Amino acid sequence: MQITQRKISGINILCISGEFSAQRQPQVLSETVKELVAQGERLLLINLKDCLRIDSMGLGEIVKAYSLIAAQQGALKLAEVPLRLRGLIVAANLIEVIEIYETEREAINSFGN
Repeated sequence: MQITQRKISGINILCISGEFSAQRQPQVLSETVKELVAQGERLLLINLKDCLRIDSMGLGEIVKAYSLIAAQQGALKLAEVPLRLRGLIVAANLIEVIEIYETEREAINSFGN
């Protein structure tokens, strides 16, 4: 798993590529989010376009990231979730809590900046 980070319009975008699973140190996501929160960042978009696989540990890390941001009155959203992963996110009921957008641009615009 690899995470690349960039910022557009005040929104931190984390792009996850590869396998987001227990074998690939998924805690890197929550560690990255902790660092961003410590820097005062509150708006986060996770782009899963290049994520090949996600397991329960990976989903748990997304929930942990959401909790870290929400505790600071921030917002976390997902974008470009591949169809093969969307089913897992729906099954885990994350769609009830975390907004998912088809494109990164739609997600960025949804923050209202």
